[in-house]
This record gives sequence, C-alpha cells and structure tokens, in this order.
Amino acid sequence: MVEGSQIDWACHANDDNWLRAEMLDFDATLLAALKFAAQDGETLVIVTGDHESGGLSLNPGDRSTDFRPEFSMKLHTAAMVPVLAYGPGAEWFSGTYDNTQIYFKMRKAIGF
Repeated sequence: MVEGSQIDWACHANDDNWLRAEMLDFDATLLAALKFAAQDGETLVIVTGDHESGGLSLNPGDRSTDFRPEFSMKLHTAAMVPVLAYGPGAEWFSGTYDNTQIYFKMRKAIGF
C-alpha cells in the first residue's frame, strides 16, 4: 500500500484489499465527524467525490462482512457522484446538479 493512499488510487489500481482498508479508514473518520456535528449542532458535514474511478460495483455476499468489489476499468466513468450532507444547511445539497454548484451551495449554507 502507498503511504498517503486513498480510495481513488485504490479504485484506479483495481485493488480490493487496498480499497477495503481505505473505506474502513474513511468510515471511521466520517463517523467521528458526524458524532462531532451531532453534538456541536453548528457543523455541516459534506461528503462527495470529485469523480468515480474504476467502474466499481459491490456485489452482495452471503454475510454483511463479505466484500466483493468488481471493477470494470482503471479509468474514470461517467457515473454520477452523490453529495451527502448532514447538519445545518444540509437541505441545500439535495437533488441533481453539476458539481461546480457545490461551492455556491456551501456559501448559501453558511449564510453568504
């Protein structure tokens, strides 16, 4: 695994073990951010990606711990990327829109 690795690089490499480790790290980080936001009441958490990589799909396994990713390529796809938000202003991040609108939505969420 490369130091400073991330989900994007793991998907480009089509490396399911690397991806799993990155996703577990991301999950723990997001959980901490959401807990903080819930306690703080003034924090907006926004989660998105700049693009999809690897044509990733997750196939269901026999148990919830099964992790069987399938990759269709090592490049980017045209798949839409979700934007998820939690906290004050999260309502600005619903629907379908161009990713360049995220900046303007963030400004609205903080009152600019």
